Amino acid sequence: MRIVVVGAGLSGSLLAQGLSGAGVDVALYEREAPGQAQGYRIHIAPEGDLALRACLPADLYERVLATAAGRRGAGWRVLDPTLNVVQETLVPETAGEAEHGRHLTVDRLTLRRILVTGLDVQYATPFRRYELLDDGRVRVFLGDGRVDEADLLVGADGTHSPVRKQLLPHAEVVELGITEIFGRTPLTDEVHALAPAVAIDGFCAVTGTDGRFMPLAAHRFLPGAAGEDYLMWVVAGPAAMFPADLSTMDKPALRKTAADLVSDWHPSLSAIVGLGDPGSVHTTTMRTAQPVPPWDTVPVTLMGDAIHTMVPQGTSASVALRDAALLCRRVTEGPLLKAVHAYEAEMLEYGFAEVERSLRSASNH
Repeated sequence: MRIVVVGAGLSGSLLAQGLSGAGVDVALYEREAPGQAQGYRIHIAPEGDLALRACLPADLYERVLATAAGRRGAGWRVLDPTLNVVQETLVPETAGEAEHGRHLTVDRLTLRRILVTGLDVQYATPFRRYELLDDGRVRVFLGDGRVDEADLLVGADGTHSPVRKQLLPHAEVVELGITEIFGRTPLTDEVHALAPAVAIDGFCAVTGTDGRFMPLAAHRFLPGAAGEDYLMWVVAGPAAMFPADLSTMDKPALRKTAADLVSDWHPSLSAIVGLGDPGSVHTTTMRTAQPVPPWDTVPVTLMGDAIHTMVPQGTSASVALRDAALLCRRVTEGPLLKAVHAYEAEMLEYGFAEVERSLRSASNH
């Protein structure tokens, strides 16, 4: 059996690891060049931890644990612009986490490097289109002119997935009218003193009354792990609050724009942004996928943001990892199309339940 995976993000790489470990021939294609991936601190819920364990070789899973944050964080809080806590949800440690799944706090770039270890990733190789063949296989056309054939094509290629656009042209990803500028600031003594204590302890979001909000969270590596501790920040709000030429700004200008947008809040917040690493600053918009009814199963399927893009609420990474582990298990059980159909039925149910929950949670805050 040969499987082509498009997208070497979290879910695509984990699927490739699991399938390779099961003896399946896997080709992994990634449109970006090496080292261009973005992302900072992310939360991995227990189902994500269980997925990592199920698919990774033991040494790589241990490396995930060794490079995780020294503390996972006590939970999350909502602060007002003067940095008073107005709401909190704590996640206490419970017995049996090692067996039933841990809450982990990891650096996305570090995790991605671990997940591609030992894999032959074909970088700078975008997907163009596919053809379903009469023999039940699929032919994959790539941006560099190559053509690959497989028993299954898996689109793990993100929110703007070209695989989804061909497989499910009716599937919609909706813009929510929210713009974000995000980056990270090295966690120096100065920044540690500026940051709200709850941002050092876990995850927090400063929220205003006009639609602006600013998530903050520190990532501190375990002692001895490679990596510089940092404070992740996002400045977000209604698109109309941001300059019209945002997409053409260089990174220092984006950083200044973000700092200016919160300059009327507690002065520590704009100071933290102003001390941010300019190279880390990016901008994006907030989106959510519309529910998709089941489709006729073919030797092409989807995972992660390629099918169920959701509002960031600390769960999307875990859901994508769960997709990878589920698809890997189903495929290795076979027969193939029956396995893919079973995967899709289960994934659509829990995936879009989480899309709805994340959207509702964001609306409540």
